[in-house]
Amino acid sequence: MTASSHASRAASAEEVLALVRQFARPLAAESVPLDRALGRVLRAPVCAPEDQPTFDRSAMDGFAVRLDDPATQFRVVDETRAGDWKPRSLQRGECVRIATGGALPADGLQVVMKEDARAADDQVEVLRRGTERNIRFRGEDARQGQELVPIGTVLSPGALALLASVGHTQPLVTRLPRVLHVATGNEIVPPDKTPACGQIRDSNSTLVRAFLSQFGILPHQLRVPEEEATAQPEVRSSISEGDGVDLVLLSGGASVGEHDFTRRLLADLGWTILVSKTATRPGKPLIFATRGAALAFGLPGNPLAHFVCLNLYVRAALAAFSGRSTEPLFQHGLLAAELATEGNARETYWPAHCRVGDGVPALTPLRWASSGDLTSLATANALIRVFAGCGKLASSAPVEFVSTTP
Repeated sequence: MTASSHASRAASAEEVLALVRQFARPLAAESVPLDRALGRVLRAPVCAPEDQPTFDRSAMDGFAVRLDDPATQFRVVDETRAGDWKPRSLQRGECVRIATGGALPADGLQVVMKEDARAADDQVEVLRRGTERNIRFRGEDARQGQELVPIGTVLSPGALALLASVGHTQPLVTRLPRVLHVATGNEIVPPDKTPACGQIRDSNSTLVRAFLSQFGILPHQLRVPEEEATAQPEVRSSISEGDGVDLVLLSGGASVGEHDFTRRLLADLGWTILVSKTATRPGKPLIFATRGAALAFGLPGNPLAHFVCLNLYVRAALAAFSGRSTEPLFQHGLLAAELATEGNARETYWPAHCRVGDGVPALTPLRWASSGDLTSLATANALIRVFAGCGKLASSAPVEFVSTTP
C-alpha cells in the first residue's frame, strides 16, 4: 500500500498500524507542573541535584549512640525529631533520642531501635544490640549528578514523587495532542434525552472522551446531523489547515453509503486518504487520512467497532505522538475459557476480560452479538486477536491480545 494515493483495498491491521506509525510524529516538548505531568513522556533526563539522601538520617525511632561505645547504659543528652538540625558530638555513655528521618548529630553513630531498649526519664538501657547501623546514609540512593529518570519514561505516580523529592517541579514532557471529535448522525440524541422511534442515544461521544481522558487529553467535541456535517462552518474550519488540530476523529459516515460523508469531507479539505477500509472486524469501514503532520480517523458508527478502532489505531497514534511508537501493541497470554469462533475470513478483535495470575495474563472471552453490542464493554479490558480463518480455540491456548487500559 502506498502513502500517496487513495487506498482502494482492505488493509490489514498491521498495515494500518504501520501507516499510523509512519505519519504520526512526536509532538513538541513543553514544561509542565507535576500535577499535569502524570502519564506524560519525559523529553529530558532528570538528574540528582545533590546526594540522595542529602544527610545521614535515622531509619527508625530509637537512640543514637557511638558505634565504638559498647556500653549498655546511656544518658539521654538531646532529642532529634524529623526536620531538626542539631549537630553535636557524643561522649561515651551518652545518646540522643531520635525519630525516624531525624538527622544524625555526628558521624560514627549507630541507632538502637526503640524496641531494643528500655527508657526511663533520661536513662536508657540497651537490651539488644546487633551490628545494623539503622541509618540511611547520605548518597546511598543516588549521588549528585546521577541520572534518576531517563528520557522516554512515562511519568507514573512514583516517578512524579521522585521528581518532587529532588525539587524538579517542571519536567520537560511531550505536549498533549489537540483533538477534535465530531459525532454525526440524524439518529443520535444526547444521553440525557429520551430517543424517539428510530433514534438512539449517543454513546460514542462518551466513549471517545473517556478513552482520551486516560491519556490526559480533553477533546473539543461537536455533535451534528449528518446532512450538516459537510457544510457546518465550525466543522470545516476545525478540520481545515492551520487551526492547530493534531488529530481529528469523525464518528460515523465512514462507510460507503450515499449518506456517508467522511471520505468526501476529508478529500474536499485537502486530506490524503491512505486507508478506506480494513480486513478486520469489528471496524471494517475505517478511514485513515493525513494532512501535513495532522492525522484523521473516520471511525465506524457502531460503538463496539469504535472501541476496537480506538484501542488499535488511535492508541498507536497517541503513542507515536508522545514518542513511544516503538512500544509493542500486542501482548501474549492464555485463554481462560474456550473461544468458539466460526473461522471468519477477517481478522477479529474479540472483547475479553484479562486477569494476571502467576505472572501470565489469562483472558476470558466475552459475548458480543454484533459491532453495535455494547454489553461486553462493561467488563472488557482487552481485545483478543483472532486470526482470519481460525476455528475453535481451547482453554489455555496461547493468544495475542491488546490491553485496553493505559
